[in-house]
Amino acid sequence: MKIVSCFSDLKELEPLTGAGAQEFYTAVSTLPAFGPGFLPGAALKPAIKRVHALGKKIILAVNAIYAPATVKKRAAIMERIRKLDDLGMDAFIVSNPYLIGMFSDRARPLRAKLHLSSVQPVFNSLTAAFFAGRSGFSRVILPNQLTPYEARGILAFCGERGIETEIFDYRFFGCPFVNGRCQLHRPDYYTLSSALPEGSLCRINAKPGGLVKIGSLETPARAGELPGLVKRLTFRLTRGRAPRLANAAAFFDFFRSGVQYFKYGTRLDPPEIKVRKVRALRSMLDLAEGLSSSLPQDEARRAFIKEMDKWDGSGF
Repeated sequence: MKIVSCFSDLKELEPLTGAGAQEFYTAVSTLPAFGPGFLPGAALKPAIKRVHALGKKIILAVNAIYAPATVKKRAAIMERIRKLDDLGMDAFIVSNPYLIGMFSDRARPLRAKLHLSSVQPVFNSLTAAFFAGRSGFSRVILPNQLTPYEARGILAFCGERGIETEIFDYRFFGCPFVNGRCQLHRPDYYTLSSALPEGSLCRINAKPGGLVKIGSLETPARAGELPGLVKRLTFRLTRGRAPRLANAAAFFDFFRSGVQYFKYGTRLDPPEIKVRKVRALRSMLDLAEGLSSSLPQDEARRAFIKEMDKWDGSGF
């Protein structure tokens, strides 16, 4: 399993490589991308050269779920993409169906590979087959919501087709429920009594009783459900906290299933924190690999969970 690390500054590349990163991904504000934390657009060309000089691959997220509104804007996006493709960008992460269609134009194929974003969530093998058959994806980034058991059909399909799979790190990447269809961070849907810092995910900084308003349901006949909905969401986003589907057991099961890539993606982290987190992920992979090679798998799994239970998250 290889580590894919985010970066948002060229100065981060060498330290992250030293910490164990084997691929890099980023996003720029001049192309539609999901989430905060962008690399300056002018830095993309030197970033491609720098990453390739390190013997690594560079991937660009163009994975916003909303397509630009005009033909002119979409044409400008594809012109920029083709220039980056000519410069040597190794892959693009995409999610919007219309942009996927443009990227996978068989008449003018890109040299770079396409990765299906976790914000275009693939929850079963039929969905994976739908996208793979139409778009030629080389990698599927699994949504955080899936357990290894739930993902087994997707993993089998991708394995048979030679499609790579990727998961986010479970220790450092926010809410396991976040995906491209989740809009709970938008004030249209709720208002917190204390504002969320820029870039925060739903649950962070939310206090008990802070979820004070839920927008009306689209079906008037169901308006009576709002009080219960408010209660459930308040519990889930604040004091109750969401159940962590992505835990040490889930990671080991994904590791054992043959998932090839392990992504650290908190682009807003300071450079020194990025390096520490990637180094921690490398140590976790080393532990899983060492135990898996020296013990029967069930024993290795138990030993891995026991060791990971000692980690308390301090320093991050």
